[in-house]
Amino acid sequence: MKSKPITFLASLVFFSVVNAQSDVLFSNGFEFLASLNDTGITWDADNTSGNNSTCSSNLSSPQDCNYGRDDNHNDDSDGHAGFSFTKLDATGTPLPDQTVDYATTVWACVKDNITGLVWEVKTTAAGIHNQDNTYLWGGLTAIGRDHPNRQGTYYDPSWNDLVQGSNTENLCGFDNWRLPTVAELSSIVNKGTSDPMIDTNYFPNTSPTRFWTSGPVANSPSKAWCLYLRNGYDGGLSRDNDFRVRLVRSE
Repeated sequence: MKSKPITFLASLVFFSVVNAQSDVLFSNGFEFLASLNDTGITWDADNTSGNNSTCSSNLSSPQDCNYGRDDNHNDDSDGHAGFSFTKLDATGTPLPDQTVDYATTVWACVKDNITGLVWEVKTTAAGIHNQDNTYLWGGLTAIGRDHPNRQGTYYDPSWNDLVQGSNTENLCGFDNWRLPTVAELSSIVNKGTSDPMIDTNYFPNTSPTRFWTSGPVANSPSKAWCLYLRNGYDGGLSRDNDFRVRLVRSE
């Protein structure tokens, strides 16, 4: 598992730059991301003969599937490979039957048992949690939004109705909902699947498109960090793009 620690370290560097600019310590989620999810890849690449679905080739040069939770906690009962999730109802109570599908019993949030983060689940119903809602970047909980020397344009109110509405309704029993950092959002990317790269057994109604995070790009005031769930890549794009959002909360 190589990519996750690198992403995490890059995020730490990014946030240290933002901190220097804003004089505010933005450490959202880092204490929880000390325990990282694995990639979800359970196959290995076997040169000249394609991929090996059982992760049993090239053992002399072990690959991603031979390390970490993909290998030692490869149990799909609570999430693909090494992921571990709990479905929560609108009050924050775990569903009695965690195997139920969304069409049978709707759940409102998902707790990541590895990172400790709790995630909003998107719906098909009209309202603030609808899967198709998109936003320009820069609303509540965007890093640097309330700093007097903020850089670049913060489009406001943007997703404010979503953040405020989720906190007012105590979604899943919590009132501290916010946009995730790029490291946090990357933590639920499942690279063992595609379109979208996320476990839709726990995160239904997820479009394989781009999702905003809370982070501005430190060296480019016109951009902010987003994550593309078609391929799992993150990057900085112009803040005037209409992208989706998934809220998170931490302790």
